[in-house]
Amino acid sequence: MKKLIFPFLLLVSLLLAKNVEAQVGIGTTSPDVSSILDVSSTTQGILTPRMTSTQRSGISSPADGLLVYDTDIKAFYHYNGGNWVKLIGENSLNDYTGWADYTDGVYTSSNPFTLTANNKVTLPNAANTVRDSQKPIDITEFYDATNSVITGRNGDGINVVIEFKIRPTVNQTTKITVAIDIGGAVGEIYKRDFITSKGLNVEHYYVSSFDAYTLDTWETNGGMVKIVSDYSAEIYDIRYIITRTHKAR
Repeated sequence: MKKLIFPFLLLVSLLLAKNVEAQVGIGTTSPDVSSILDVSSTTQGILTPRMTSTQRSGISSPADGLLVYDTDIKAFYHYNGGNWVKLIGENSLNDYTGWADYTDGVYTSSNPFTLTANNKVTLPNAANTVRDSQKPIDITEFYDATNSVITGRNGDGINVVIEFKIRPTVNQTTKITVAIDIGGAVGEIYKRDFITSKGLNVEHYYVSSFDAYTLDTWETNGGMVKIVSDYSAEIYDIRYIITRTHKAR
């Protein structure tokens, strides 16, 4: 038996040491012409490397296409060149859709954000409260509070809900315009107007919801929520709810 094992090990070593371009068949003497390795069996399977999530994340410089089985999550993961991505199964088809909720905690009724007439500004949202346990598994964040931008991916479809309360500080019918500014040659998109009735310090509720898609410019720059009012007003209780409705292909 030992005499048989040594030549076999020597053959394996030679195959590993050289850049072998010939086809290899295991369980078959006629490997498919389109494959470099053809494994055939009706009683056994292929066992890939198995490791914990920590061990998977600790792989140094993983190759694009690397495949492992995560024993913590009980799922296969492949590396797509930038992230570890869980392989979609019948029970995980919704892993790539989902939502997150970002609520500002800085500007309140007693400490509002002040709009001056005809001065367009970025709507502040410090995202002090974040609920994102239902966001897609491949998205780190829908909203980057540090840069005040709604992030984008090339081809994603998203639904955006913008909420806040507004209180005019003059007794005038006041028009508020909200838009998403993605910069570049495109600039502002998805503009929404909101008209308040006359009434000094009368609280109004603003909510808008729109479906969008994030392509080149949005992916590069992010989308920044801009707001302008034709009269002075106060804004507070700001909140964004963002949902991915379609994952880019």
